[in-house]
Amino acid sequence: MGLFPLLSDPPVFLVALALAVLGLVLHNVFQAYLADRYGDTGPRRYGFLSLDLKVHLEPLGLVFLVLLGFGWPRLVPTGLPGRKGAMVALMGPLGFFVAAFLYGLLARFLPYPFGEGFMVAQRLMLLHAAIYLFPVPPLDGAKALYAVGGYEARRFLEQLAAYGPLGFILIFLVLSYTGVTGAVVQGLAGFLATLYRVIGL
Repeated sequence: MGLFPLLSDPPVFLVALALAVLGLVLHNVFQAYLADRYGDTGPRRYGFLSLDLKVHLEPLGLVFLVLLGFGWPRLVPTGLPGRKGAMVALMGPLGFFVAAFLYGLLARFLPYPFGEGFMVAQRLMLLHAAIYLFPVPPLDGAKALYAVGGYEARRFLEQLAAYGPLGFILIFLVLSYTGVTGAVVQGLAGFLATLYRVIGL
């Protein structure tokens, strides 16, 4: 689990880690870009339209990225309501999916250790895209549901959020070990394979 098994192959570990970190940044940039297009000044004001690692990265999120293969960046400061808020939230998983597409594409043409590192990073990005779609606070799926959901949906999400980070980590582990996360990842991987076939790869 996580990136620790790759420590036996340091070059691949470093490539995969760097690309996974880039994926976290892309998640935020995708959200910040659409929020900015919708007129929310927060992301631009706080630097989230840049690629500055100090703006985007959260230390504990990086630790968990190495330990569990799943991390998180800082939250993009946006508070758009309704459909616009939901669309901004869902841009995060889309950013992970786009990263997975590009990593898998480049891996086909790169030698060791880059090809192997890109493939590991692709799998990590698919995992992130899948997990971030779940309607569990503070994930993007929950933000999207909160933006467009009714009173009962918001109340349920607030109850889940009350458990804090430990509650989220517990739910993450349950979803992982029951195979739910794996099933969503497989679905996204199948869609990715279809895209590659469409472009002749």
